[in-house]
Amino acid sequence: MGTYLFGGTGELLDPQFDALSSLLDAGTFARVEQLGIADGWRCLEIGGGGGSVANWLADVVAPSGHVTVTDLDVSRLEERDNVTVLEHDVVSNILPGNAFDLVHARLVLFHLPARDAVLRKLRDSLRPGGWLVLDEFDCLPLEVLKAAPDDAKLIMRVKNALLTLLEQAGAELAWGARIEKALLDTGLRDVSGSREVQEWEGGSPGCRLLAATARQVRAKLPLSDDEFDRYLELMASPETIVSSYAMCSAQGRR
Repeated sequence: MGTYLFGGTGELLDPQFDALSSLLDAGTFARVEQLGIADGWRCLEIGGGGGSVANWLADVVAPSGHVTVTDLDVSRLEERDNVTVLEHDVVSNILPGNAFDLVHARLVLFHLPARDAVLRKLRDSLRPGGWLVLDEFDCLPLEVLKAAPDDAKLIMRVKNALLTLLEQAGAELAWGARIEKALLDTGLRDVSGSREVQEWEGGSPGCRLLAATARQVRAKLPLSDDEFDRYLELMASPETIVSSYAMCSAQGRR
């Protein structure tokens, strides 16, 4: 598998998970609700991160349903009566077949050079009629909409440096743009998806996510301390506006 670029300490990751949750949870929950999720469903959450999606799923499928949530680092995940936490590498470890009504992964396959093989593994873990749901970024669209010229150049320098580091670690930057086709190629049916580009204002969850990811890889960024501090200021300032990465979602049924 590739190297997960943001696999630092929990202290550093927590702001990232908080930003991701604030930015993406509402859309994830709405998409899953449209599939008819209800009491009794068996769910698999791949790459559970901070646990917000797994906890929501557990509430929705209670009392007779169950959620299995996996990650390489499970320190932020919590066992519950209907939640099993599993330390698991989705690339190399086995998943049960024909076991789940819903499998969900968010910003996981993006990082994995073996993403197409993993996708087939996730498909095979579905029961007949079960749904596979992916939420992924297409990282190429982000642009600066409002900032002073020198500040805009700095933001784009950081963006380009981050994307270079992601590519070097095995990520596919435009993976989100092809997830619907990837689901179709696995033989799933009833495939549909959505793509959304937002405006992220400084201080918003999106800009807090950009700041958190930059902090994670500070040592690898070609910036002076003053430039890096200025970047963090820009990500916190409401005077800064950037267009987001494209947020792509797709679902398909076995």
